[in-house]
Amino acid sequence: MAFARRALTAGVYAERRYEAGLRSWQRGIRRVMVMIVGPSLLVGVVVLLLDGHPISWFAGALAGAGGGVWGWVRESPPEYVENWHLGAEGERKTERALEPLAKAGWSFAHDIQGPGGNIDHIAVGPAGVYLLETKNPRGSVEIRKGVTHVRSRHDPDRTTPLRSVRPQAAGAAARVKHEIEERSGIRTWVQPTVVFWSDFPAQIVEDDRCVYVHGSRLASWLRERPETLDQQQVERVAAAIASLASERELEV
Repeated sequence: MAFARRALTAGVYAERRYEAGLRSWQRGIRRVMVMIVGPSLLVGVVVLLLDGHPISWFAGALAGAGGGVWGWVRESPPEYVENWHLGAEGERKTERALEPLAKAGWSFAHDIQGPGGNIDHIAVGPAGVYLLETKNPRGSVEIRKGVTHVRSRHDPDRTTPLRSVRPQAAGAAARVKHEIEERSGIRTWVQPTVVFWSDFPAQIVEDDRCVYVHGSRLASWLRERPETLDQQQVERVAAAIASLASERELEV
């Protein structure tokens, strides 16, 4: 049983956060940019209208440069805002990576307002239930003692630990497990899984609570997992997740 088709697809929540952040950034810099770039634009346009030769050419260049700077700054929000856009792109890649598994009896839900917050993806199939959190940080990813570290592209000696990745995925998986049991009566493990679309040399890392996998390996890794649910159980769990997704969508 496939999940009911929803109007929302993977990455919508993150894309909305990005668009809201971008609009906020544009509103915040509007006055500053008017004060900094506005005079060059104004002078350039006035001189172009009043003069006819070399000075006009210079004025046109000045106006063009001012307009270019305005457009560049306007569409270049801070990194924390741009990260939402990168996250949305990663979630859409995960959705596409999962699609071939549908023929093997897998079902998927994306961008769910689940218990405790937004859930990127849930996959249900013969190999069980997987809560998938997509991450697409800038840089190269490595896992050290269960903590995600991102090595900067431009400064290889600088790494940033992302300590919340593992506990957030594990916590969300535990809440989804509870929802499945409540709605279907089936007790099953929900595997917290983090999907990276950044450079991830290890490709797959498994620890006692969480699995980290590069998006390009996701489908093959799921295919190789041992079967833990029969077809009837898959359908009941899929129905429970579809119910959760539909219910939470109505609450948003």
